[in-house]
Amino acid sequence: MSVMSHVAPTAKYTSYKAEVETKLAGKLSARERKRLEAELRLLERAHFVDVRGVVHHYMDVGPADGEPLILVHGWDCSSYWWHHIIDPLAHAGYRVIAYDLKGHGFSASDPQRDYTVDGFSADLKALTEALDLPAQHVAAFSLGAFVALHYAAAYPGQVRSLAFFNFALIPYNRAASAVIPGMLDTVFNRVLRPIERRGLWWIPYIYALAVLSKNTAPVSDVKLATLSLRCCDPEAVRVSARELARREVLEAVGEQVATIRRPILLVAGAGDPIMRPAGGRRLMQLAPSGQYLEVPRCGHLILFELPEQVVQILRLFLRGAR
Repeated sequence: MSVMSHVAPTAKYTSYKAEVETKLAGKLSARERKRLEAELRLLERAHFVDVRGVVHHYMDVGPADGEPLILVHGWDCSSYWWHHIIDPLAHAGYRVIAYDLKGHGFSASDPQRDYTVDGFSADLKALTEALDLPAQHVAAFSLGAFVALHYAAAYPGQVRSLAFFNFALIPYNRAASAVIPGMLDTVFNRVLRPIERRGLWWIPYIYALAVLSKNTAPVSDVKLATLSLRCCDPEAVRVSARELARREVLEAVGEQVATIRRPILLVAGAGDPIMRPAGGRRLMQLAPSGQYLEVPRCGHLILFELPEQVVQILRLFLRGAR
């Protein structure tokens, strides 16, 4: 599709696409060529649209008249984290739209630095209006679930169903809220991001394997995941980390989910150290139409750890949500 094709791509998209094309024109191992060819296919799916004054990157795959399914990525991630999920759901008949939150992936940075849940939610509403979408199914990962939940609570007529991956009810803790945002800023902005820029992708990989996941992802997925470190605006990381530590944001989650009358599914990794399963179970107990599913031997990175299971879960849930 070519919606809003007159909006120019962002500079970081143009630069990275040229970099991939240059590498493919040179001498590569068969494995590296295959990986970069797959990345180029993703890059060639790019569309750009102005959303509330900020250019957003998105992919739009599947039949134009299919039920819309919007995929919302997590904190310091990108739409490419859904790359295993897009085609199977499009082949199942859904119009799958995966987009980059502002300041993330190939979307532009927000000059106003409004990297808040409210701001991201308003962007999602504006995106659906720009694409002239009927009511949507929304699937979201981690930070994306805060955004999707706020969107569903604010605009209930816009949502057909919600599927959350690695999300939970998190009690406010004053001490943790004072410490964690600064710690995340240090780890991601001052350690992992400079390391990725030097091409040392395996160091973030070891961190993810040791801390966040229970399954080993292939190298091609790891490199695609760490691309988000390169593309994300450091200020988006800082503001969003502070936002998710705020009492008002954390306490609103339970209040919002209690208002949703549409089907909700929460999928938790049994070994998730960030969004703990117990918090997911508590959250779904507040949802009038909530379902809870816990996946054994899975950490926080389910989209890369167990993508085939994610596809199966979504297909079954969406079929029942029609």
